[in-house]
Amino acid sequence: MTLTRDRNGWDGVVLGDPPQEPGILYPSDDDEPMADTELQYHAIIDAVFALKMHLGQLGRAGTVRGNCALYYDPANLTAYVAPDVLLAYGVAVPSEEGYAPWVYDKVPDLVMEMASPSTHTQDSGLKWERYAALGIPEYWQHDPHHRYLTGDLLGWQLRDGTYVPIPLQPDHPRGALIGRSSVLDTDWGLDTATGSLRLWNPVQQRWYLTVQEAGTAHERETARADQEAVRADQEAARADQEAARVREAEAEIARLQVLLHRQGHTPKDPLD
Repeated sequence: MTLTRDRNGWDGVVLGDPPQEPGILYPSDDDEPMADTELQYHAIIDAVFALKMHLGQLGRAGTVRGNCALYYDPANLTAYVAPDVLLAYGVAVPSEEGYAPWVYDKVPDLVMEMASPSTHTQDSGLKWERYAALGIPEYWQHDPHHRYLTGDLLGWQLRDGTYVPIPLQPDHPRGALIGRSSVLDTDWGLDTATGSLRLWNPVQQRWYLTVQEAGTAHERETARADQEAVRADQEAARADQEAARVREAEAEIARLQVLLHRQGHTPKDPLD
């Protein structure tokens, strides 16, 4: 497909201006809703969270952003697209700024779109072409609604300027349909039980947690920590009580020794 582009977009698809903020040449947000549905929203949030955890797990520097304006024409600041998820190794993009490849001397390493009623057509056409033209090494699509794509998880690697499909295959031990990401050096997995998108943690050999799972795990850990703190306080209180009893006993023994001495008796060491 050959796209024709004017100032506003390709083939009649209009791309609105991102909001202009003082001192920010390439604003990040485009004033459009981040997601059509709650399913799309949670899919975006979970993918961003997993990728951030992945960078931290591997100790790699980089930027992970959701719904970030990606500019593609330095002569036209209205020319941009906004991938649902963007990953770029080795750069630090301020949160209020969009991604301009000529600023960072590289394109993003990976982008992902979450299909929705209003975006899936552009994701598979307009954006697919644009990401390939920019030279982004990997492009992934996920359909959390299970109705808009030919598969709930699709991936492509760029070869000679063209996106080539990434094969997916079942992985029964992990209970998922797996697609290998060369950029991430790990696997995206589509949970066969729930249909949810997961990212594999290659170091800990388990799936990265979703935001909700991480929150629940944090709450459990906090509860355990609180319980440990209570137990520690109780142990400390018991230790204080025992120490107080020892001091009382020692004081009573000393008092008795003084009393015996006054009565002309030589007290023996109670430990003898």
